[in-house]
Amino acid sequence: MSIAADNIDRWTVVDTLREGGGTRARVLRVNLGDRDAVLKDHAGCDPLFSMLLGRILARRESKALSYLSSVEGVPLLIGRRGSRALLMEWFSASPFKTLQRDTEFWKRFFITLEQRLAAIHQLGVAHCDLRSLNNVLVNDRGEVFIVDFVACFFEGQRWNLLSRAVFRRFCRVDRDAVLKLKQQVAPELLSDEQRNRIKHVGWFARGARNTGKLIRRLSRILLTR
Repeated sequence: MSIAADNIDRWTVVDTLREGGGTRARVLRVNLGDRDAVLKDHAGCDPLFSMLLGRILARRESKALSYLSSVEGVPLLIGRRGSRALLMEWFSASPFKTLQRDTEFWKRFFITLEQRLAAIHQLGVAHCDLRSLNNVLVNDRGEVFIVDFVACFFEGQRWNLLSRAVFRRFCRVDRDAVLKLKQQVAPELLSDEQRNRIKHVGWFARGARNTGKLIRRLSRILLTR
């Protein structure tokens, strides 16, 4: 499946999904004439943050979506809008945390989510932010979607052993994040081994999480009003 990039300069706003400000990009649902799409615009962040990091973040997520264009449930990149914004596929879906479903539904849901994640990792991208409850979506038919790749990490070249080792660690962080999601909505599906993994989070996962929190805190202090 592909989405043509024609007429992406002619769009109208349908809804504001998230107001911009601070370190957060503005996210809009827009209409391109024959389809709806999502416009994610880092120009909506505070000016200093947008100027210094907006281009980097938009380019990073665009690169990830380009790598993952063959993965079902990952938004297709439609095109860039300037240097700090991108247009991507719109999914009529909601954060999975809003659902109240039975065990059989959640069993199918997590099988699909794990398959999606394995395909993403196979193509050299680690998501790195699946602990956020808004980054996994599901629609009325039970289809699973993974969004927001701005914090992702890419697998290094074969010669870059350090980068490849870090990538493998981030892939494990992704898998452990899925276990945490499962613990929240369907703990009965966890095996004893998985429960033990949740209780004994590795040093890398703790370090990555604490580093991410520190970076976000410093960004808010130094680069936002």
